[in-house]
Amino acid sequence: MDLELLPHLVQPTYQVPYLYLASTHPLPTHGESLLYNYTQSQVYQAVTMPLPFTSPPHLPPKEHDYIIIGGGTAGCVLASTLASDRNVSILLLEKGHERDNLLSRNPLFSQNFELPGLQSVCRLSEPVLGTRQQRAKIWAAEAMGGTSRINGSLWTRGIPAGYDFWAKEFGLTEWSWGKVEPFFEMIEEKVPRREPNEVLDMVAFVDKTARAVGLPLEGNVNSPRAKAQACFRMHQTVDERGTKASQNRIWLDSETVKKTPNLIIATGYTATGLQLNSTGARVEGVWVKDATGKYPGMNLFKVKKEIIVCSGVVGTPELLMKSGIGPRDQLTPLGIPVVRELNHVGRNLTDHTSFPIMSEIPQNHTIHSLQNPFVLVWQLLKWLIWGKGLLAASSTPRTLFVQSSAIDDTSMSILTRNPDTGQCTMDPNDTANIPNIEIMVTPVNTFMEAVIPNKSLTSWYATLVQPFSRGQVQLSPSPSGRSEDDPAIKIIYPMMTDERDWAVMRKAMRFGMRFAEEFANQYPHSAVLSFAPGMDLMYLDSVIEAKRAKGKTNKAESSAGVPDITDPHSQMSSSSSQQVPQGYRGKTWQTVTDLEIDEYAKRVWASALHATSTCRMSLSPEGGVVDQRLRVHGIENLRIADASVFPAIPSAHTMAPTVMVGRRLGEMILEEAGRSG
Repeated sequence: MDLELLPHLVQPTYQVPYLYLASTHPLPTHGESLLYNYTQSQVYQAVTMPLPFTSPPHLPPKEHDYIIIGGGTAGCVLASTLASDRNVSILLLEKGHERDNLLSRNPLFSQNFELPGLQSVCRLSEPVLGTRQQRAKIWAAEAMGGTSRINGSLWTRGIPAGYDFWAKEFGLTEWSWGKVEPFFEMIEEKVPRREPNEVLDMVAFVDKTARAVGLPLEGNVNSPRAKAQACFRMHQTVDERGTKASQNRIWLDSETVKKTPNLIIATGYTATGLQLNSTGARVEGVWVKDATGKYPGMNLFKVKKEIIVCSGVVGTPELLMKSGIGPRDQLTPLGIPVVRELNHVGRNLTDHTSFPIMSEIPQNHTIHSLQNPFVLVWQLLKWLIWGKGLLAASSTPRTLFVQSSAIDDTSMSILTRNPDTGQCTMDPNDTANIPNIEIMVTPVNTFMEAVIPNKSLTSWYATLVQPFSRGQVQLSPSPSGRSEDDPAIKIIYPMMTDERDWAVMRKAMRFGMRFAEEFANQYPHSAVLSFAPGMDLMYLDSVIEAKRAKGKTNKAESSAGVPDITDPHSQMSSSSSQQVPQGYRGKTWQTVTDLEIDEYAKRVWASALHATSTCRMSLSPEGGVVDQRLRVHGIENLRIADASVFPAIPSAHTMAPTVMVGRRLGEMILEEAGRSG
């Protein structure tokens, strides 16, 4: 239960680590106790206010053995792992804060990125060609725990063949399934995982529907022996109390911090650049500044051994490029001296892109039931008292992973044998079976841009999980126009820029419609398909455009119903009717046309928030940014540990693979230090 909900008449004292205190005490010197006695109200204040590492009196020591830049999904486990060596000093720098509160601890509420207090940030991409000038929203959390604070809490490793593909396709034999599986097992000894404790009634019929279309039901989405294609019960990082287990809570909890005085966590600091030696072969330190701007000036933290950047798929290439590490054609025009030319920094941006299809079902079978104030109060009490109920779980209890080549075109059902090769489509060790489609079953409206009044919806969230399209993170001149100001970030989102993705997307949409149709047959209540390809586009535009227009940064983006003449797929816009029709027009997966699918997709697409690969792993600098031990090519003591190093995007939600990377790198560094020492 949140501390502010407790009676304030009793004021016991608590011992809490210095990390969590919003006090004015100076940082303890090495060897001093990290514990202080604080009252209950002060402890609550400590977890909801900025931490004390912003002003000069509170600066930690200026030299450390290891410096980790970013306390996110990978940074937390990496810091915890390195801190197990008591003979080294570690500084963890994080732009955000702890500020753990009621919303950030709740598995469902924390998924609403726009709620206050979650420290979530949204970066908009450049307008995406061919999608009526829409921009991708790239959400992240600048906070301890990073995006694990606001994600769907879904823990999926991906099938073994996905990692063997890294070894086979890219020569990265140190990252084959046999190499990474022990680290998943090691991590999962500590990461709490459970299935939703209260499943909505509609979910049982999802399972029946899956069997009807040829998909087996798998109980463990992370078993290496599970079928490559199946309907999976989802593992969610929620503890036994129903609390969201974000990575900071798992790896840097108060007990861990108390036992690791060699680890200093400095929050509220932004890394502005890396200091390299004259040859560019070694990094000497990192320049930081107060993230709030309250305290001007920069400080240099020097490193004795290594710096590891864990700043995420956007932040990591940004820091490298601002430090002179990256493509010459990006840096030179901005006046940034090229210290180490690496052409793949910021390139190869990959993401899972989603396209919601939605059916209308009874409200009490969906998360929309929380719109009833009595239901909301009851569910809130169940969560606060027993750690159970709808609020104690993510919004996605089931997901379908499918390989498009195994979907029969005439029936949209799953084949157990590939019609071309005769190979089994269910073998999780065959790289030909790596799923390229996911249908997330999410019993709520998933139009991120719009509220749909008077409709209770369940979503069949069709997602491309092995896209061919690639984007880029670039630097561009500061919006101020002044050369002395920092360059800005520009994100080129990889939405359907490769023609092969259109073919897979159409099949994913047809399969989603087929699944929705079969669900309606299995389900004992009404399950009318309400939002899907083939619906009237004027009605669709009327639903999503009003709210979307509020966020426009360009007047050209408000041209609802106007086809993008630069898009080869755009031949049709909104209905010519002068009045808004009633919505879905009864098209089926068999009668809907490719053009209707394309036009629908361009209106409803969204990032699934699984961006990867902007500093990808490779055997040489010609193919990527880091080697198999995650060292930046050509720089002996600079490494990267976050989703940017993935050589290819996994067919999985990216939290588990990212934590695996952080833990594995920590073990590599400890092993190397032990060997050298």
